[in-house]
Parts: sequence; C-alpha cells; structure tokens
Amino acid sequence: MLEVRDLHVRFGQAHILQGVSLSVGERPVAIVGRNGMGKTTLCQAVMGLVATSEGGIAFGGRRLNGMPPYRIARRGVALVPQGRRTFPSLSVDEHLRLVAVPGASWNIERVYRTFPRLAERRRNGGAELSGGEQQMLAIARALLMNPKLVIMDEPSEGLAPVIVDQLIAVLRGLPADGMGVLLVEQNLRVATEVAEDVAIMVTGRIAAAMPAARLVGDQELQRRYLGVAAGGR
Repeated sequence: MLEVRDLHVRFGQAHILQGVSLSVGERPVAIVGRNGMGKTTLCQAVMGLVATSEGGIAFGGRRLNGMPPYRIARRGVALVPQGRRTFPSLSVDEHLRLVAVPGASWNIERVYRTFPRLAERRRNGGAELSGGEQQMLAIARALLMNPKLVIMDEPSEGLAPVIVDQLIAVLRGLPADGMGVLLVEQNLRVATEVAEDVAIMVTGRIAAAMPAARLVGDQELQRRYLGVAAGGR
C-alpha cells in the first residue's frame, strides 16, 4: 500500500530524515522512538507537507513525491497530526460534516457511538474542547474520510487511560474496514498492542524493525532504543 524508499528530508543544513525505508500493507505498522528522531517529519513528508530531497514515496504503486497534500488526501491517505489542528470557530458537528462521506462505513453516527464524549459536545467549538476532546475529534475527522491509509502521529497524546484503551480497540479494528494504519507513538503499549510490526527510529533513520512481540519481551532493546521499560512513555 505505502512504500517509502531511501527517503531524505533536509531543513537548511539539518539532515532530518536520512535514508528512511519502510512498507505498510494490510497489517498496521508502528514507528516508535524518542522525541526529535524524525517521526513527525516522516508523517509530514508522506502527506506532502514537507519537501523531500531524495528518495521515493509511493502509494498504491503511484509516486507521491511533489504532490500537494490535498491530492494525496484524495488518493486515500488521511493524517491525524500531532497537535490536533482543530478549527476554533467550528463546532464538533461542523468539523465532522465537512469531511463525512455519505453511505460510507465510518459516518457521523458511528463516530458518536465510538466517542460518546464528542456526541455530548457536538455543539461546542474547537476552542471550547479539552486537549483530549480535540484529539478525539482529530481522530474522528480522519476516520470519516474513510481512507485507504490513515497515518496517526501520537494519537493517544492527551487521552485519559480509559479512552486510550478504547482507541486501541478502534485502531485494531481498522483493517476490517479496509484501512491500512501507520501509527507513530511514544506510548509503547499503544504501539505494540495495535501493530504486529514495529520500526524504531533513531536520529532520522530506521535503526531496527521487528515483530511487536519481540520488542515487548526485550527490556534491553527498550532501554537501548527508547530509554523506557515496558508500558512506559
């Protein structure tokens, strides 16, 4: 579905992504790593939000490099950005109606069933929501596009533990809806419970890729690459 090959991104003299390669198919893939390793830049590069200097990005066999973000979205890629980026002046319901696809699997009614708090706050503006509520809205907005691939950059950030458990269940069910998942997470539990395959990013490179079960069971790997114990952030 998604093929990234030898991808490089530079901001001035800073070489942020240094030859990143990865593939996402039908099974969810998680990328984990400490802050500042280039994970968000990778998400932005796939969506056309930052320019690439070398390498290739292909989705469904078609090259994405140089394509504007709106065209990438129309091809079936949705992004849940870090920082939520909700519109302060629009209500929850208005946010959802902007992107809802009539007759699709993910619709507004399903969103409200999945995230009851959004149903309670449907008339509130984006600026009136808590951080966790804004995060739920950003996730719902992406799912309502019914994309072929959803890229989630730290989706559990700001969510209460009970909502995180609900999020895990939602993400694990997306392949049944025909959606691929590329999940960027610092929460190791979320990453390894959602995805069977995990890539570890270190200073702009994929330093290791392995089954999630191996990373969960190897605390030395966790300390070496992430500086955390199992379940930590």
